[in-house]
Amino acid sequence: MCHDCPLRRTCPSICQYVELELPSVEAGRVDAGDLERIYQGRIMTHALLENAEILTERQQQVVQLYYRENLQQREIAEALKITQQAVGDALVRAKAAVGKRLKGFYTFFGSSKLGVIDSP
Repeated sequence: MCHDCPLRRTCPSICQYVELELPSVEAGRVDAGDLERIYQGRIMTHALLENAEILTERQQQVVQLYYRENLQQREIAEALKITQQAVGDALVRAKAAVGKRLKGFYTFFGSSKLGVIDSP
């Protein structure tokens, strides 16, 4: 798409290929209020993947399978031979660890909306 397009730096509009990938308020795929949540989720995903070194080995495995391999929690549980609850807990703890590290940069990292838990 754009990264391969020779016009990407000067293109004044979104082409038909990129438009299909974007959330669209007009098409009813997202509400205007969802855009902030989508943005925050994207920031959290990048933060988790870029700060994996601070996570436990199990959290790293779960984050890799969930965000890079796009597996569902049930599939991850089967692959790692753990419960689905343990997968969910690992994701919450990973978000909390990364959120604690980056809380000074993004205010929403301290919120419970992303599963980040403030610790005393």
